[in-house]
Amino acid sequence: MTQSQLTNAGATYRQILVNTLVPNRQAGVKLFFRTDKNNFVLFINNTSQVSAAKLEQLQQNNVKHLYLSITDQQGYLNYLKENLSAILSNPELTDNDKAEIIYDTASSITKELFLKPSTKGIKQTRNLVNCMIDTISHSPKTCNLLMMITSQDYYTYTHSINVGIYAISMMRKVKPSISDSELKTLGLGFFLHDLGKARIPNSILNKQGSLDQYEWQLMQEHPMLGVELVHKMGEDSPLLTDIILTHHERNCGTGYPRKLTGNEISLPGKVCALCDVFDALTTKRPYKKALSTFESLKLMKNEHHEQFDMELLNQFIILFT
Repeated sequence: MTQSQLTNAGATYRQILVNTLVPNRQAGVKLFFRTDKNNFVLFINNTSQVSAAKLEQLQQNNVKHLYLSITDQQGYLNYLKENLSAILSNPELTDNDKAEIIYDTASSITKELFLKPSTKGIKQTRNLVNCMIDTISHSPKTCNLLMMITSQDYYTYTHSINVGIYAISMMRKVKPSISDSELKTLGLGFFLHDLGKARIPNSILNKQGSLDQYEWQLMQEHPMLGVELVHKMGEDSPLLTDIILTHHERNCGTGYPRKLTGNEISLPGKVCALCDVFDALTTKRPYKKALSTFESLKLMKNEHHEQFDMELLNQFIILFT
């Protein structure tokens, strides 16, 4: 989580916003006040509802933060996942607050999904994307803020979140008339584009050196493995599966798995490919440092331009200027 962390008497606490608490619902964790002497006093236990009256009292006393034990961190993330729509609809939350809540929730959901793909995980991801699109529609600034807080540490799940955020932003730019309904379906595809890597051994995913021929052939199967996984879980939207299957195709025909070229690749597939490469360049890995935004975009335009639709690449560059 992005909230600040404090330690007292050997216990560690994390700060949360009072405005993330939904009236008359259980937070599912113990919540504490912090006193002037930096002691922590119980406000409410994990089985009690946070009444509207208690929230109003906190507001009247200008209390903006409560605290939870770091050992309850996952419990709070579960609360965010289950109540995300109601939380984000709170008009007292700033756009920056909303962006941080979305990213924290996305990290929890996608990490679990890639560790153990499940129908429940797909459903949670869909709800996350839907809430994200609804929030962006009402607060467009949230989209820019999300792009600013993307992680520079590479994990398959953080990569998927980053690509999802970039690609949703890009689709809104290149197709201004896109409906929220279509964007939600595409957004789910962007977030799930690398799901097939859940079926690739970690020894290959995290290998520091070059992949051998067998490993590379196995890696190239992850788009099809991703499509098989989402189909197995009841997701058969052509828009969604197209993104998963084409995000490694390249304009010049050097991509995989089908070596498609130019117009054979859909617009969402091209957008996902751009965002996928950009995030790979701007995140650090054990075997390489992270490039800056400028360095990455320059490399993509000057040395790898044949791989991308140049009109799209130019539009993508404008996102960061």
